[in-house]
Amino acid sequence: MDIGATTSDEVAPGSTQSGSKLPFKTRNRQFKAGERRHWYDGDPVVTAYFNALSAMFPGGERFFCDTVRKQKHKITDPKLLAEIKEFLGQEMIHSREHQAYNDRIAAQGYPMERIERRSRRMIKLMRILMPYRAQLGQTVALEHFTAILADNLLKEHETFREHATPEEYELWMWHAVEETEHKAVAFDVLKAVSSKPFFYFNRVRALVMTTIFFNINMFFHLRDLLKADGLQWSPRAWARLFRYLWVEPGPLRKSIPAYLDWFRPSFHPWQHDNRDLVAAWKAEHGESEFQAAPAA
Repeated sequence: MDIGATTSDEVAPGSTQSGSKLPFKTRNRQFKAGERRHWYDGDPVVTAYFNALSAMFPGGERFFCDTVRKQKHKITDPKLLAEIKEFLGQEMIHSREHQAYNDRIAAQGYPMERIERRSRRMIKLMRILMPYRAQLGQTVALEHFTAILADNLLKEHETFREHATPEEYELWMWHAVEETEHKAVAFDVLKAVSSKPFFYFNRVRALVMTTIFFNINMFFHLRDLLKADGLQWSPRAWARLFRYLWVEPGPLRKSIPAYLDWFRPSFHPWQHDNRDLVAAWKAEHGESEFQAAPAA
């Protein structure tokens, strides 16, 4: 039995381990995002930021699915099992759509394959060096990253709509909604299969590691993307990126309180209750509050 496992190594039958506040379903959406070179207001720098994020998603989402799937057999809570099923469905479609997006970006001359390969190497190291619960811890930490960035994007959706082309707006808002919907699934699985002290240690360790290596990877991803536009040595380009991330609209600055909440022992992702943002997106797209859109 792994260090930190519960005594029975599974959730007690009939117990409720899901802390989700929002029912959700898989949407089989398809997009044609990535066909325009500088789709964010004609700005190569901010576009590069989103493209660097996208480069991490195909392999990253598959890793998330694998880490949750490896613990699924230990869960007996029907609600959490149902959420795992939808989590896996959503993440696999995210992987598919961002791979298609990345391929379109690559066709414009950007080194997306090199960047994706760098991300895959990092994931391979985690698979080799970490036990399964530690791998799930990395998933939980990365899901926290995506959840707080998604929350900011949903809050700032009108600003994003103003600057992004319509297809990219739809892709990123759809992704943000679904990351919000399933933001607690991996967290609840890790909590269910871990002893209380190990659960806290694992998720704190994972977030510290994620913060370091995510940002190192992002720097190199951005450098490679900016190089394709001849901007890798431009102080103005890097200053523009800093302004976007930390000043206006400042998603990283605005996400600091939510990021730090992770370190509270009693933290749960749905303590950041943003169901209203999901409901607003669903209303805009003709979905009822608790029903996903029909498959494409």
